[in-house]
Amino acid sequence: MPQLNDQDVAAIVTCMTNDEKTFLHETIELVISESEIKQVVLCIEEKNDWINSILGQLMHDTRLEILRIPMTSIGAVRNKAVQHVKMPWIAFCDGDDVWCKGKTLIQKNYAAQTGADFVGAGHYLMNEGGKVCAYGFSRYIPMPSTWLVRTEIMKQYPFNESVKHGSDGEWWIRVFHNMKKVKCPRTVARYRVRAQSVSTATASKKRKVQLIKIAEIPVLGLSVRILTYMVWIYTRNKPYSWMSDWTLWLDGRKEKELASSRK
Repeated sequence: MPQLNDQDVAAIVTCMTNDEKTFLHETIELVISESEIKQVVLCIEEKNDWINSILGQLMHDTRLEILRIPMTSIGAVRNKAVQHVKMPWIAFCDGDDVWCKGKTLIQKNYAAQTGADFVGAGHYLMNEGGKVCAYGFSRYIPMPSTWLVRTEIMKQYPFNESVKHGSDGEWWIRVFHNMKKVKCPRTVARYRVRAQSVSTATASKKRKVQLIKIAEIPVLGLSVRILTYMVWIYTRNKPYSWMSDWTLWLDGRKEKELASSRK
């Protein structure tokens, strides 16, 4: 069984808007707390003037590198960050999401067991205030904040910088058969569902917003947790399903096509 060294993971954290300001300290604090993380590349907008006050003492961690980038697509931001990575593995995290304790160790061990180039995993859905309300499914693609991928892969297959929204999905489809991808049957991150964010306009995000609204109703919250947990348990060991066109999933057309085909 291949073995992975300690501290061989670089975290790429993206925080390009002021909307993530409230959440970034917790995100960075938990990323840095991971013993396997040797390098943290934090991507912020070039004119950001609040990063020092928000992170405080965390700014003194020698693993943290601040990368100031002009506002551009998230794919371009991540590509620039990858060029600064010195470690053999990369773990991505959005500036408003939160890793669960032991996230990178869980995925590194799974990569060692399976010989994979890419390890995705499950996630929780939490509201803007940080309360976990449901389980995410990730039947087709794992959330970027759960990705663990070999650095050489990301350098060989960069994100498409011309894709404004959903560059992770476009990348996923384009390179689906170019590496060994596996799904770790564990939940390793909490995805923050905000009513207003870059991905708000997508069909997937709209569904998550509606699910969180339902889960926040006292009499329905427990039912949502139980039902989504059951779906997660049923699907967690199933491989990721193939899809041929990510743009169809972004605007919901693919789901409508599937629904029509079942009638």
